[in-house]
This record gives sequence, structure tokens and C-alpha cells, in this order.
Amino acid sequence: MDRAPGKLPNTDSRLIAIAVSLVGDSKKVMDQMRCSEADFLEYCANRKELPWPELDRLISLIIDEQGKTIAAHRALLAKRGGDKPK
Repeated sequence: MDRAPGKLPNTDSRLIAIAVSLVGDSKKVMDQMRCSEADFLEYCANRKELPWPELDRLISLIIDEQGKTIAAHRALLAKRGGDKPK
């Protein structure tokens, strides 16, 4: 949560911010959530609550992106011999 911008109005907007920081593009996050641009902006501004299907897709996206980051870090460690016992 350290990378999420401060003063976000609610958990939905914080989760969206996390997803955007992981993916690097709000349009890609919006597309993965399968919501309209108008709804996306409403969710970010806390004027509309995220419905379950969009919330589920958002959380799945965050999990998938974090998994990719972990896998990339493990691969870097393996190249440096980080997977060998001392």
C-alpha cells in the first residue's frame, strides 16, 4: 500500500491505484475490469461502488500482476545463484 497515492477516498479506488501501478496503464486496468470509462471514473472518485464482478476481476488482475513480478524476481535471483544453498 506504500505505492498507492495518498488521500484516496476508499478501498475500491486504492485497489484501482495499485492495479494501475502494477500494470502501468489505467486503460488496461479498465479493460480487464470490463467496465465503461464513465463507470471507471466513478469508481475512482468514490461516486459509485464497485460491483462484485468488476471487483473480482480487479483483484484477480492484481494477483496475476504480483505473480509475474514475483516470478521475475525469482528468475533474477536464480541467475545470481540465489537459489543455491549456502
